[in-house]
Amino acid sequence: MKRFTCWMILFAALISGCAQTRLQSRNENPRQSEVVARKPVASDSVEPEQMQGKTEDDSVVQADGRKPTSSGWKQTSAQVIAEPNPLPPAPASEIEHFESGLSTLDSFEQLAMSSNPTLTELQARVDAANGRWLQVGLYPNPQIAYTGPEIGNNGTPGQQGAYVQQEFVTADKLELNRNAASWEVKRVEQELAAQRLRVLTDVRAGFYSLRVAQERVKIAEELHGIAQQAVEKAKELVKVQEPETVLTQAEVEAELAGILLENSRVQQTAQWKSLMSVVGQPDLPQQDVACELDVAAPQIVWEQTLDRIQRESPELAAAAADVEQTRWVLQRASVQAIPNVTVQAGALYDYGTRDPIATVQISLPIPVYNRNQGGIAEAHANVLAAERAVERMELSLQQRLATVYQQYEQARQQASRYDGTILKKAKRNLDLNRQSFEAGESAYLGVLTAQRSYFQARLAWLNALEQLWSATVQIEGLLLNDSLK
Repeated sequence: MKRFTCWMILFAALISGCAQTRLQSRNENPRQSEVVARKPVASDSVEPEQMQGKTEDDSVVQADGRKPTSSGWKQTSAQVIAEPNPLPPAPASEIEHFESGLSTLDSFEQLAMSSNPTLTELQARVDAANGRWLQVGLYPNPQIAYTGPEIGNNGTPGQQGAYVQQEFVTADKLELNRNAASWEVKRVEQELAAQRLRVLTDVRAGFYSLRVAQERVKIAEELHGIAQQAVEKAKELVKVQEPETVLTQAEVEAELAGILLENSRVQQTAQWKSLMSVVGQPDLPQQDVACELDVAAPQIVWEQTLDRIQRESPELAAAAADVEQTRWVLQRASVQAIPNVTVQAGALYDYGTRDPIATVQISLPIPVYNRNQGGIAEAHANVLAAERAVERMELSLQQRLATVYQQYEQARQQASRYDGTILKKAKRNLDLNRQSFEAGESAYLGVLTAQRSYFQARLAWLNALEQLWSATVQIEGLLLNDSLK
């Protein structure tokens, strides 16, 4: 029995040692592929074989007839870019800062980076992808089992023993698994980068909209106060010389100013709540924000902007990473039919003959019927679909840019004309009508009409500014918005 135990220890150590040596040699640096997956690509091309150290495999042919070469697959049209540096998390005292006075755009951005739940959600998906990268490259566990093939033979315990079994993975399948999984990590990291931009774009657009709503309330309050004074003035004029229509018109203007004031306050509250939803702090009390609305928006040129978006868009980078992942999956599918080898070694003791017995068994499946034909065909189709998805994304970005750029150009021209000409003329017209009325040369109705035109022009100027900054932050944010959808 002691000899039997020695045999068992010897075989178990031998098989486990072989498996551990092979696993250690394959995964000498188990996080190497993950580091590569996280590292930005410096060039304009994506070459996964250079990054992963994978050699040429002539048995793999892409759907359009191309083969991988030592220099990598044919370059995709998008560059896998580094994700933007996240803003540092907001300190614990950041929320108290909001309660102490005016808040700036930077403080809102910092708070959103630490509080918006979608960023935590996407970071968890990145962590999950890293977990999949680790799992798909792990070597199969060895198996140990008991065997008793001839129990009761001639009234003896027969043959008693145990064996150790290990499956040896061939054709670099585990390395191919990790190569494909590393591109999945890249893709999810680009999705996280895109989500950061969405959050920042929504915060910036919401901030400017809130600032405009805040200014709109001030204008409405000013208009309402002047309208109330106009009613009192009209009452005095009706008593002496003016017709009653003057008072009626003044009262109508006051009522309209009251409605405008109420609507402006409701809109300001709604903008605050919307912004706080994006920031991730819906319970923060409403307050004013600080921003200069008369600062000129950045000059945006179509050709330069389109080129920048196509180079830096994380959406396009994620699509490009998906292409590379499908190409590695195609390589993996092409070697699936190469059988793995299972080795079994054991030791037994025959109580009938009192002889120790050693057993060795090697097995592998023969790929006669199933050569993974369907899997290879599916992988070919997925590569083609992923490549076309990159082309579709490029066209989609151009289409979306055209819409936002039109909004930017129209709002920029309108804001410029209101600020440079219309507001000055409207104010001048109001002053002239007041002077004419005070000189007794015109009726008070002219003052009311000029007053309404002036305030309508100011509100239209605010609307143009809101559209201008909304389009500007969308373009600067690479057309990424709607972070909570």
